[in-house]
Amino acid sequence: MTYVRRTRMVGSGGTWRRGGLAVFGAFALSLLPACSGGCSVEFERSEATHADGLYRRLLVGGTEPDGAFVLAQHERAPGEEELVLVSLAEGEKRSCAMGKAFGYTTMGPQPSFSGDEPRVDARPARILAFEGEPGAKSGDLRIFDASCVEHMRVPSVETWPWPIYSSAESRTEAYAARTTSGEVVWIDPWAGSMRTISEGASFWKYAAETFWLIEGGRLVLRDREGNTLQTAGEGVTEVVVDFTGEAAYVDALGLWVLKLGDPAPMAIPTAAAPCKPEYFYVNSLKLAYRDDCAAGVLAVRDLTTGDTRLVAAGVTSARFVRRASKSWIFFQREEPGKKRELWAVPGDGEPVLVGTNPKPDGYVWSFQEEGSLVELNHDGTSGTLGTWTLEGGFSPLLEGIGGAWVQRGAHLAMVVDEQAEVGTLVVLDKETLAEALRVPRVHRATPWFSYQAPALGYVHGWDDALGAGTLGAWISANGQQIDVDTGVSEFDEIYWPEPGIVYAVRTPERAGLWSAYPDF
Repeated sequence: MTYVRRTRMVGSGGTWRRGGLAVFGAFALSLLPACSGGCSVEFERSEATHADGLYRRLLVGGTEPDGAFVLAQHERAPGEEELVLVSLAEGEKRSCAMGKAFGYTTMGPQPSFSGDEPRVDARPARILAFEGEPGAKSGDLRIFDASCVEHMRVPSVETWPWPIYSSAESRTEAYAARTTSGEVVWIDPWAGSMRTISEGASFWKYAAETFWLIEGGRLVLRDREGNTLQTAGEGVTEVVVDFTGEAAYVDALGLWVLKLGDPAPMAIPTAAAPCKPEYFYVNSLKLAYRDDCAAGVLAVRDLTTGDTRLVAAGVTSARFVRRASKSWIFFQREEPGKKRELWAVPGDGEPVLVGTNPKPDGYVWSFQEEGSLVELNHDGTSGTLGTWTLEGGFSPLLEGIGGAWVQRGAHLAMVVDEQAEVGTLVVLDKETLAEALRVPRVHRATPWFSYQAPALGYVHGWDDALGAGTLGAWISANGQQIDVDTGVSEFDEIYWPEPGIVYAVRTPERAGLWSAYPDF
């Protein structure tokens, strides 16, 4: 079986910074929960840089033939950057350059979520880099090896290539992408080959080992070789594809559902011209859509029973939350001259007003069994985070929430009271919402939970002039706070050959890429 798996892509952006705390491995997972405050973790820093200079947008990769490495933008001169690969091998100071790139990705060691060793690809590394200036949306896709030798060039590709993951081989087998001319192509970076799947596609998606495309106003399904499997619709404008191999689409005649292999699509009756189909799953597969697009009438159809419910008019966006006891629909609506509203629909119940001025397209997080975490009173920059229950209504928790939340395991982290992207890091216990950590002057883009250890990394004490601060780590199992190094702008995880972190230092006398490893 083959399915699509997301891989991390690094794109252009002047203040893009994000990192992850080191993966401590199975030993740490068993050790830290038993600490009870009596044990501690320390980091041993590298004795010298892996590469000197100023770097940003770090992305760790690695394969068995090439070892561990990091990709980064190297500032050769003010306003002049190039993509480089820097080896992370101990004692080896090796790097090479690949020229200007506004976005790039590579396959790296994949962390295990069961305490096993990371999965490391036995094939040579391949780096996919988009040639061009920051802010570009398309460019020549260049494919390099770990010596920065170019193996392929695919002209005028739109961002981003879509990795196609083989579960049988537990690795990415190829990438799919669309060129600016509408050609959808299958790219094998290891074989150095490319084949055309479709020409003139205005929409494409890969799901259920099938390409779903809009070609000349028709929905067209093609296999991995580009052979036509099915066609449907006339004047198709919208398509949404479920991973099971089913698509809902809107064409000149209305709303339809097409299952892979069915002889014909099924019509979904609507009162007027429909739009915005969206699949979601709560107990069974459901389809949400606007029954009347102009009036914003939200409808939900159970695709198993065929039951359809008209929820509300004037709906601008909707979220669907699955709970053990019942499913919930949260939707936003807005009428001319009035405040934006957030509403909730519990199961088969009637809509209930949650509050006004929710964060546009904001998420709704489950809290305990029947509660939700929502952001209200949003002024376009920041809002108020609080809990909401059907019985108790909205209870404010934190004000000044501006950026995204990050969460993993038992904790939720966010930066509040931001000024110029720097604010106070607040970490909450997701079960009790008790405050577990508060750290001032944290850059909003740096907090990140480890994938395998009960820990959070962040950069605090931010110096605006330097564009850096102190790399810190919080061990949630014992409450320990660790300062790893100073003058750090960003960082990323190293999974293999041993767990650690690589980070960029901007302090003039120490500028470069450094690494650190946990010592138990």
